[in-house]
This record gives sequence, structure tokens and C-alpha cells, in this order.
Amino acid sequence: MIAKKAGVSRGTIDRVLHNRPNVNSEKRQKVLDILKEMDYAPNFAARALALKVKDIKIAALLPNWTGYFKEEVLRGIEDATQELRNYNIDILLERCKTEQPQECIKKIDALIAKGIRGIAICAKDTISIQKKLFSIVQAGIPVVTFNSDISHSGRLCFVGMDLIKEGRIGAELMSKILPAKGRTLIVCGNLEFYAHKSRVQGFCDRFQELGRQPNTYTVVETNNEHETTRQRVSEYLAGKEDIKGIYMANESVAGCVEAIKQSHIAKKIPLVCHDASSSHIDFLREGIVDFVIEQNMYRQGLEPLKMIADLLIEGKRPEKDIDYSRIHIVCAENID
Repeated sequence: MIAKKAGVSRGTIDRVLHNRPNVNSEKRQKVLDILKEMDYAPNFAARALALKVKDIKIAALLPNWTGYFKEEVLRGIEDATQELRNYNIDILLERCKTEQPQECIKKIDALIAKGIRGIAICAKDTISIQKKLFSIVQAGIPVVTFNSDISHSGRLCFVGMDLIKEGRIGAELMSKILPAKGRTLIVCGNLEFYAHKSRVQGFCDRFQELGRQPNTYTVVETNNEHETTRQRVSEYLAGKEDIKGIYMANESVAGCVEAIKQSHIAKKIPLVCHDASSSHIDFLREGIVDFVIEQNMYRQGLEPLKMIADLLIEGKRPEKDIDYSRIHIVCAENID
């Protein structure tokens, strides 16, 4: 009906609807005007039926997260699963048990063998994983990264936070509460994760802009492990370095808090961390954490799967190749 009214072919209508090339500007504008006049909106369910879509499989591959990260992302994935089930789209969920790139690649291969048509993934930014993802993108399987981006992967979009800005905000906050003298301990999980690397980079860049030289801070990796974090922070607090502030760029904040309490340091140590989990909120109330930089983990579970579904069913690509969530700062006064 639209094609007849516009005096063009149905193929032209399809190209305009999906913003594809090979339509001259005059015809494109004419079709757009008619669509607006008719208040036309594509019907997602009808489109799926028209294409005889049956049992499309989309995968979500997570790292070895626990606690808050896992719970919030799984909540988003579950809501996406429920929504997309109406359109004959199944979500296959896989989780890595280690941080080894080889395990991640094996999981990807296993998912491909199950016939997935797209994958949402959070993994290390290593050359082997980059190459694996790039190869499946070339084979026609779209990839959306979330939480921690993967460079040179050919991915469709990254959904998460502006990680460098998160780190810069962490440095800004720390500079306001840190004594003029003394070192800052920067604790991250693993610098092979783009997220941790970017946060640390942003923090260090802003810290130097604020006059804190590289010899006034130390970066330590703890692999997101509670006990490793507790031990390393304890070592630095008991060592020769005069640690006056701690920036936690990873998730093992409880291990850091335990180390601080066991150290019996007389003065309060300024502590800035990420993610408003229930335990971190308790630390805010207790006064041991000063600021929490929050990210929307639920959205990171939900949006990547919906983006892939939009592409597979509607041919609709994300408007941008990076989809940042808003950054929120939580302190003891705005917990509720």
C-alpha cells in the first residue's frame, strides 16, 4: 500500500525503512513523508512471523562474576529473555569459570556450534579474543560488548560506562578528600580487562592534571579476588609507603575494607569505589567508604540482547557504536 501510494517498488520501501543505500534522496523523502502521514510503525511481531522466524538463538557470555555484578546483569538478561521469547528468540546464557582467554574462546565455539545468530559478551581485551570475535563477525554473527569493551573485534556496539570518565571522576573525588601528602593506592582487578585499564588510565590522567605526580600513587592488580585484595592492601598499609587514600577500580571492596579494619590505622583512610551493591551501601553508612561511582549493570544485561534482536529481525542497527549510561555518584547523604 505504501509502495503504491509513493509510486515506488516494495524493495525501495524496504530500503528506506531500514535506512539502506541505493535510494535517491527525492524518493527517500517522498516515502518518509508518506510514512509520517500514515503514522506508520513497523510491527516487530508481524515482521518475525513474515520472515518465518523460528527459534533464533542469541547468546550472552559472562565472565566469572559473583555477587552484585552477576545478580544485576542476570536480572537484565532475564527481562530480555522474557521479552524476546514472544518473538521466538531464545537466549543461551554461558558463564566462564576462569579469566583465561582460552576458556572464553571455547565457550564461543560451543555457542556457535549450537547455532547462535548473535552474541553479547564481556571478556578480556586480548588479541586471541579480538581475533575470535572478528572472525565470527565476518561470518555474519553480530557481537555486542558490554561492561568492558573489546577492541578490534568488529563489534556492533559497546554498552556500558564511559570508563575513562569514571576513573577521572574517581580522581576528582579523591583529590577533594586526600591529605596533601601521602600516597594513593589504586587497586584494580586485571589490566587486561579494558574496563579496569580505562578506569586506572582516567584516574591517573586526572590526578596528574590536579598536580599529583606519578610518584604519589601506586597501582596494584588483585584479580578481583577478595583474599588477594585483602592481602595486598594489608601489605601496602603495613609497608613503608605512606598510604593516605585508596581508589578501588575493581569489585573486591570488601577485601579492601577488611584490610583497613585489620590494620588498626588511627586516622580514617579516604576510600572511593564503584557499584552501589548492598555491601557497598553498608560501607557508606558505616563511614568507611566515602563515595561510590555507580553504573547500571541491569541495563548492561538487557540492552545488548535487544540490540542484536533488533538487527536480526528489523535490520535496525544501533544509532551509535557506543552506548554509555549516565554516571551517578552516591554518598552517605543520597543512599535512599
